[in-house]
Amino acid sequence: METVETNILAGPRRSKMEVKIDILQAISEGAGRPTHIMYRSNLSWAVMRNFIKALEEQGLVVSSVIEGRKNYVLTQKGTRVLDTYANVRKQLESPQLVAQLV
Repeated sequence: METVETNILAGPRRSKMEVKIDILQAISEGAGRPTHIMYRSNLSWAVMRNFIKALEEQGLVVSSVIEGRKNYVLTQKGTRVLDTYANVRKQLESPQLVAQLV
């Protein structure tokens, strides 16, 4: 049984969007192989595969086989999504916006 204390220690869960962004970020930083993406995104193998499949269906990543190994890269659309997310996050965390809210 999970207690409040263990839940606090575990930290907040990521949303599906945050997991997808973490995967896109890992790929953009050079983690193209599935195991590298899995470790950098802090996901289990099965969960990572499901998210990669969804990202492929959305046209954000594509796979290829290089030297007999599957490799993933961002599409232009995937790069735009990641850039847009970074810009929105930057705007929401800007000191001017925080000052206006306080």
